[in-house]
Amino acid sequence: MAKNMGAQTVETISGRKIVLSAGVGKTNADELNWLTETVLSSASAWKSAGWAYIADCSKMDPVTPAEGRVLVEMTKKFVEAGCKAFAFAEGNSIMLKVQAQKNTQRSETGILEGHFATVDEALAWLKEEVHI
Repeated sequence: MAKNMGAQTVETISGRKIVLSAGVGKTNADELNWLTETVLSSASAWKSAGWAYIADCSKMDPVTPAEGRVLVEMTKKFVEAGCKAFAFAEGNSIMLKVQAQKNTQRSETGILEGHFATVDEALAWLKEEVHI
């Protein structure tokens, strides 16, 4: 069952150790902090086995630098909690791809990341390349 707060929605992928978030429009730091805690709670049972995270950003507005800092911290927390890969579904937005790549780089975690047009492409990559 999906959980929602403002622009953000979080759900797990049935039968897989994957948490998917999707956003629509403009988000803020409070929503991103909720997102972080909700994803961590959803994935807590998978810490030792490893899990993956998909961010469906395809309907999101770009974030501000302050929100970007929250996303960098989120990335660090996910890696510490056993996340093995991030997949971003960005539609056709070059701006969202650039922001996602920069935030991951700024986290200095070395997390494996992939960038895709759709969630289905991200799911296929996680299955075929990451084995999650």
